[in-house]
Amino acid sequence: MDLEQLDRDFKAGNIYDDPVAPTMNGKIGDLYNCSGVVEEGYVLDVEPGKTYLLRVINAALFHEYYLKIAGHKFTVVAADASYVSPYPTDVIAIAPGETVDALLVADATPGRYYMVALGNQSPLPERQMPQFATRGIVQYSNGAAELSGVAPLAPEMPNQHDTMTSFDFHGNLTILRRRGHAAPPVPTHVDERLFVTLGLGSVCHRGQSCKRSGSNESIIVATMNNVSFQYPAATTTPPLLEAYYYHTGGSLDALQQLPDRPPAAFNFTDPAFVPWGPKEAVLEPTSKATVARRFRYGAVVEVVFQSTAVMQSDSNPMHLHGHNMFVLAQGHGNYDAARDVARYNLVDPPMRNTVLVPGIGWTVVRFVADNPGAVMVYALPL
Repeated sequence: MDLEQLDRDFKAGNIYDDPVAPTMNGKIGDLYNCSGVVEEGYVLDVEPGKTYLLRVINAALFHEYYLKIAGHKFTVVAADASYVSPYPTDVIAIAPGETVDALLVADATPGRYYMVALGNQSPLPERQMPQFATRGIVQYSNGAAELSGVAPLAPEMPNQHDTMTSFDFHGNLTILRRRGHAAPPVPTHVDERLFVTLGLGSVCHRGQSCKRSGSNESIIVATMNNVSFQYPAATTTPPLLEAYYYHTGGSLDALQQLPDRPPAAFNFTDPAFVPWGPKEAVLEPTSKATVARRFRYGAVVEVVFQSTAVMQSDSNPMHLHGHNMFVLAQGHGNYDAARDVARYNLVDPPMRNTVLVPGIGWTVVRFVADNPGAVMVYALPL
């Protein structure tokens, strides 16, 4: 992918990427022949009976991936550098910005096995891309030579439109609470509550009135509570963190407050809002502003992240700099406090610095504002 071209496309309002191939440790693997010959893939050499710790990092811009190794299972032991209760699984679901630590036992018949990473995507009416995958090889040291001419065994992968595998994987992770390992307690008192909708909108290139729904007169932007973040002008104000540290005002004075809630309530997850048309058109106009939220040091903050279906139905990985979040609950459809508070896990919720909000669904997190400074919370592209 040409990142400079991608940046130009974003600025012009084209939010869709056209990647050539995914990679595994920098290698695109033998599913591709970009240079006219089959490409080299990543190879993991193992010895029978040994246990290996894999640290899996999704460094992609857009895709959540399913990772499987034929004939093997993982035991997930950490996520985003926080221990979780050991979770056995044959598939790892990992979104952009997330990390997963998993144990792999080399207990299969010695040979060669494909390790496959498959990008998932929302089904129609979401814009579709060709199936997107890469693969490497796990090979046993005492069987690889004899089987060098034999095709490795391939795993059976989830369907690329199967989002429940990701939902279940993330929902099955819990924090490790065990004698000798002191896990942080879940705050029970909440000082501030936010309801933050995540979706797409558009702003006019010039003025407040323009054609939208893919017109060249407007640009598509990602939004939180119908506001798209805009950095302060670098030529006239210092960076936010610098202004905060030196108490110089400037960019801090220009900050507007992120609203507690979206400007209007509607059926956030109605699939009819995904394609361009008269239904989504009334919800599309948005604004750009330098918004922030100030919290008292030590305040306990609860945030409901609600994905919307406005021009997209993808999941949204949300990253919070400098903090870990307790992931209390997740669900599909519209969040309903009267129904969903009872589902909160206040005993052993996982701690993450990147939380995946399901497509046309929601996630509730709780964190302590105990790291002073100007920190970012944002959706990673997906």
